[in-house]
Amino acid sequence: MGLCRESVLGRMKNSVSSEPFSIIRGDAIEVLKQLQNKVDCVITSPPYYQQRNYGTNASELGRESSVSEYVADLVKVFRAIPLEPWASIWVNIGDNWGKQKELLGIPERFVTAMCDAGFYRIDNVIWAKESVQVDGQSVGRCTIEPAKRRLNGNGHEPFYRFVLDPKQAWSDTCAVRIPRNNVEDVRYLPEELMRCHTSLEGRNLGNVWNIPMGQTKESHYAVFPPALIERPVAMTCPLEITDHGPKRRMVEMVPYEEARPFSRGIGKYTKPEEEIRLKSGRQDTGRQYVPRKPVTAGWEPDLPAIRRGIVLDPFCGTGSAGEVALKLGRHFIGIELYENHAEIAEDRCRQAHLLGSEYEARNPIKASIPSLEQALNDPMPDEVQFRFDFDAGGLWEEAS
Repeated sequence: MGLCRESVLGRMKNSVSSEPFSIIRGDAIEVLKQLQNKVDCVITSPPYYQQRNYGTNASELGRESSVSEYVADLVKVFRAIPLEPWASIWVNIGDNWGKQKELLGIPERFVTAMCDAGFYRIDNVIWAKESVQVDGQSVGRCTIEPAKRRLNGNGHEPFYRFVLDPKQAWSDTCAVRIPRNNVEDVRYLPEELMRCHTSLEGRNLGNVWNIPMGQTKESHYAVFPPALIERPVAMTCPLEITDHGPKRRMVEMVPYEEARPFSRGIGKYTKPEEEIRLKSGRQDTGRQYVPRKPVTAGWEPDLPAIRRGIVLDPFCGTGSAGEVALKLGRHFIGIELYENHAEIAEDRCRQAHLLGSEYEARNPIKASIPSLEQALNDPMPDEVQFRFDFDAGGLWEEAS
């Protein structure tokens, strides 16, 4: 566990999946060629094109002479990652200005190149650092830019999610739902481990997130804010992997009372139902709307876990992605070119792992109640496996 201080190649272990975290120093492409572990989720904010130098290594990403070369090098990194078929790749990437002060369109070019490389983009999140309301008041803050004849371009950045196969991609949207009226507000994790407020039976999360810029006392000038990372980890990195793949939440949509003074209908319903259907072309217009909430019915497959889910950041910097992944109970692999940043990342990951471990230790073990058929067939299980149930906030005992 911890930091590989040497140039790593030839000294890397074949497997780090049993370790809570591993920070590997080296060039991302060269390290990935040797990495034997398949990962379940990638979350990263790579160095932006020609914006800053983090050190003196000539192979540092972002120093390319053209946007095309930069995008090609970036896509090459993601193609080199050994991914599980259910894995997701989250990429926060910024734009830059050309010689004529025109936008270079780097995020758009990157998306096109990733799709051409065989990936599918299935989520497009807007990271809103500052947004301005109708009354002129702003929500949040962004870096002031001395812009002439154009708007301040620092108000938002894209955060893309790519997958290998949309049908196989693992998702747990309940983990990132937001509160709804008249439904018990149960968080996925307590605030000490996950700052973003979630509600397991709440509304589906939208794709515009108001999150302030990252800050750190360490010497790193492009900090990946932990709050931006929490939702992707919770939603797209499975907590447990079995011999038959990741455990998936089984959800039933259950009707509930909205506590409104009137019943809602579908679509516009101020005119007679037949007239609206004829004009709109929608056959569901005017029907009574039945509100439903997602209720967890269990997890499948019902098998013991062989490992925790693994998050990878190939440009881990000072380790924000690792800190979040470990607090949320996952394992982490980080790759960093510069030793000073890798040392900071290792320290942050170690502290996050201790915090997560202390939280698990404080929660009591609760015995699960087996089904009647299971109890009759196997009343005295020979082997007991434990897993951390983040929804219940404690450890559950499972008979294998």
